[in-house]
Amino acid sequence: MKLSSQKLTINALSAVLQVLFTALLFFFLYKYLLNTIGVEQLGVWSLILSFSSIANLANMGLTSGLVKFVAEYILDEDKSKLGKLIFTSVISMSILFCAISIVIFFGAQFFLKFLIDEKFLDIALQILPYSLGSLSINAIGGVFTSVLEGYQKNYIRNFIYIGSGIIMFGITVLLTPIFNLKGVAIAQLAQAISVLILAFCFIIKIDHNNRIKYWKWNLQSFKELFSYGYKFQIVSICQLLYEPTTKFLLSKYGGLSFLGHYEMATRAVGQFRALLVNANQVVIPVVAEKAMGESHEKLILFYTKMNRVMHLFTFPLSTLLVLVTPLISTVWIGKYEPEFVWSVYILTISYIVNIMSGPSYFSCLGEGNLNILILSHLGMAIINIVLGYILGVEYGGVGIVAAWGVSIIIGSLITFFLYQKKKQFKFRDIFTSFEFWTTIISAIFILGGILLFNSDSIYLKTIVIVITFLLVNGWFMKKNNLMTKLSELKK
Repeated sequence: MKLSSQKLTINALSAVLQVLFTALLFFFLYKYLLNTIGVEQLGVWSLILSFSSIANLANMGLTSGLVKFVAEYILDEDKSKLGKLIFTSVISMSILFCAISIVIFFGAQFFLKFLIDEKFLDIALQILPYSLGSLSINAIGGVFTSVLEGYQKNYIRNFIYIGSGIIMFGITVLLTPIFNLKGVAIAQLAQAISVLILAFCFIIKIDHNNRIKYWKWNLQSFKELFSYGYKFQIVSICQLLYEPTTKFLLSKYGGLSFLGHYEMATRAVGQFRALLVNANQVVIPVVAEKAMGESHEKLILFYTKMNRVMHLFTFPLSTLLVLVTPLISTVWIGKYEPEFVWSVYILTISYIVNIMSGPSYFSCLGEGNLNILILSHLGMAIINIVLGYILGVEYGGVGIVAAWGVSIIIGSLITFFLYQKKKQFKFRDIFTSFEFWTTIISAIFILGGILLFNSDSIYLKTIVIVITFLLVNGWFMKKNNLMTKLSELKK
């Protein structure tokens, strides 16, 4: 099943639309929650989400493998493999997530008292079951959304997420005045259920081979998923030392208020990152097909184009995000909040490197080459926990966020350079003088924006520096025939 240029464009555009919608949704959701429950309870919610994310250990990389294997099974003459693969994945995820959620529920009751103020302990324990329930249901729903990705129907998945987001926001507004933070947890559970139901209905509709009557447990399917996923499980274990560890340290050494503002910063930067990464993620099944049936030269050409497209959009958009961050803080939080602003600065700069390693990362996934990803994630995990503790004790919340930023940069560079070396790609063939000078321009404006901004004259400074950046960047793009470059990359 070849992916047409038109379908790839539709998948990428729908990913962008979904991210933009989610960003708008979280803008209003977090602004609403700040006004109704306050920043400290927002920090509590962030901490509980981190505890729940530990259950991702049960994933074992199964959903990541599903995208790859579904894309390959569609090309196979034996269509019965699809139903066996889906059922085997659903059963495996259900058992694993239920078991580990129970362990986390009882373990959290012991650990939470060391991480959170006593006055917030009861509400944290109340919302934990809802959070674990939504995560477990999301894991099963993730099987179905991964199948949609394997069929290269990413646009359906993206519209499912948009619809479920509307459901969550509506229930949050309805229940939060009555149940406070518990209302948010119930809304999150309802969102997970809606994704599960909708994704299930669509996988049945797009292919009759996926109907329930064809679902059977298959040991061979489990072995294939496990052989791919056990390495990814190491990645999952490393991820325990990412967001959960960072949030635990922030709660301990930065306080719930800093954690609440950091949660908002991660949402803002995370949605920006997803804007670029999700559009790039649609290439996983494409790489899987090319790795199976096309020449090494075509794979190199495809990879080179991915890198240049990512660079073309990442640096200008990242620069604009840094420049408008103080304005975002004023509009979203109601004031210039240094904890939020500096978190966004650090995360944006580190995610520039992370986003640029995206083509390497997704190429590794598509080709099934996970050793590089294991080294990358292992390095990130060790640096984050060691440096996070050292800087957290010394500098508080900002030090912890900075440690996470450094670990992202180093881990991303490991992925990029090891993949380049394995494929014998030359750096100068991927990044030309055009990419070099766009990087320099962005770096100058990012540095200037950080040094110039404070809590005074935010609106005026934002307008002046953003207009200046757009003029300089526009002049440079015009001088270097941007439209011609885009046409070349589209071929």
